Amino acid sequence: MRTRRPLSADSALAAAAEDHALVSVPTAERKSGYQLALSPISVATALVVFAIAGFTVVLAGFALGMLVGVLVAAFAVVLGKALGRMAFETGMSSTLTSRFFGFGFAGSAIGSVIFAVMILGFLAVEAALLYHGTLLMFDLPDSWTMRILIYGGMTLLWIALAIFGINLALRASGVLVAVTLLVAVYMIVKIYAVDGADPTDVFTYRGVVPGGWWPRFEAAVSVMGATAGTIALVTADFARYCRTRRDVTILATAGPVTQNILMTVLGSLVVIGGMPDVIAYLMDHNTGMTPEAAGAAGSAYVMGNTGAFFVIFAGWAGFITIYAAQAKAQAINAYSGSLSLVNLVNSLTGRKPARAVMVVVGNIVALLMICAGILEKFTTYLAYLGAMTLAMCGVMIADYYLVRRARFDRTTHRVEKWNWAGVLTLVASAAVGIVLMHTDVFDLGFLVSFACACLLYPVLRYWMPEGTGTSFVAGEEAVHEAH
Repeated sequence: MRTRRPLSADSALAAAAEDHALVSVPTAERKSGYQLALSPISVATALVVFAIAGFTVVLAGFALGMLVGVLVAAFAVVLGKALGRMAFETGMSSTLTSRFFGFGFAGSAIGSVIFAVMILGFLAVEAALLYHGTLLMFDLPDSWTMRILIYGGMTLLWIALAIFGINLALRASGVLVAVTLLVAVYMIVKIYAVDGADPTDVFTYRGVVPGGWWPRFEAAVSVMGATAGTIALVTADFARYCRTRRDVTILATAGPVTQNILMTVLGSLVVIGGMPDVIAYLMDHNTGMTPEAAGAAGSAYVMGNTGAFFVIFAGWAGFITIYAAQAKAQAINAYSGSLSLVNLVNSLTGRKPARAVMVVVGNIVALLMICAGILEKFTTYLAYLGAMTLAMCGVMIADYYLVRRARFDRTTHRVEKWNWAGVLTLVASAAVGIVLMHTDVFDLGFLVSFACACLLYPVLRYWMPEGTGTSFVAGEEAVHEAH
């Protein structure tokens, strides 16, 4: 028997940084669903989710916004449980699992690009929200000097957390989530109990979208619904650590319920009830600003500077909270993005890039997205990427549950280099949804993309069975090649 040498400090750090990026998670490192649930909850309590929840109610009104929140949460739970079970069976991240189900070894690169662009987009938007909140807190100018200093500092923090601090971030998640929610409750108490706002104004609020219930419903779903695929894929990344299928269910439920139900309640109470105080704050701090201009600026804060609500109503406590809350969420965003980038490079070249390097690359991509103005275009970006992520989810789910009947044995499973049925289904389904949205025919085109993928893939798979136009890699070899 060979004697195992103790790990040096350098090798221990390297092992922590890699975190089974391209292999199955060992049984000994599996955890309970309650422990893992803090990961999607951390993402679900980030500033961008607060913004999406508040904006949904602003558009559709409280009653319809809450209905949409419940429906989207139910959809995301189903997606998360379906994808989470697949990741649980393989023990691998969502993009690595797509090698086995839906896309093949090289084909999984397409899914990696889609998921990486989506999750790095969240990384970028949340950094931009923090930046604008910081400017407001300290009354700083929006200059290149401030951008370099603030974005540079945040980027270094996200990189450090995602490489070596992900476990620290996860351990601290419970405390940070509790602090975030407590500060949100404090803000609500201040708005209604101290400042005297009437909560019934929120509960009876009908939204700004004109027309009947359908235009408002469609507007709400178009903002919130596209996030279902993202939270489901993030859930799958952590479901690989689950011990049992029951743990997968717990994990898959936690994020969507927090994101789409709890945050919708909190977001609407703060955004709608607190808007008069925000308008007054803007007029006090901007000499000569008219009430109309202050109202327009306050409305723009909902999606463009969500941290402003925390700064205005909670001062230093709110400012510290948004950074603490974002630290945990950004660590997970950078972590999930790096997993996708590792699979992307490996599936195309056969080489294994260091996950730490991919964390740095992912953060550079996020900075480029900020420079391109992603915050101003985020709702459109979210809808189009939603069509792609949901099409990806649909292909994987159809392959595993409809074609393979939920049967999987990694030791005997053959993995195609390219699953052309899956690739064609993804491209066609995503294109249909994007065209529907771009031409204003149907704003919920991303849902059409998901339905198309679920229906089209089994048909194409029948016409293009395993091995059509490609070669095979054994299931074990598909993982072994990634070592």
